Amino acid sequence: MDVKTIAGGVLAAAAGVAGIVVGVMQSEPGFIVIGVAFAIVTVFALIVGATASPRGSLPPKVSFGARFMGLPDWAMWVVTIVLVLGLVIGGILLANS
Repeated sequence: MDVKTIAGGVLAAAAGVAGIVVGVMQSEPGFIVIGVAFAIVTVFALIVGATASPRGSLPPKVSFGARFMGLPDWAMWVVTIVLVLGLVIGGILLANS
């Protein structure tokens, strides 16, 4: 695993952790669910063998994460399903709170 993949994985996991932290601080389970979904797919993608390159931007619109490449089709379907479920469930929880 090269340095860019490690850095990308760390930033992508940090995006998931940020969602979890915001959810805990604001007592919003929807953000926690979305953050956990992002963290799960990040770990899964790295285990399957994807390469990642870090992405981010500076103020005024700060963002961070990673772009993953090289996932087999079956793994991309798993990632898509987990993210869609996490976003739908998280959105429902946020709408009902």
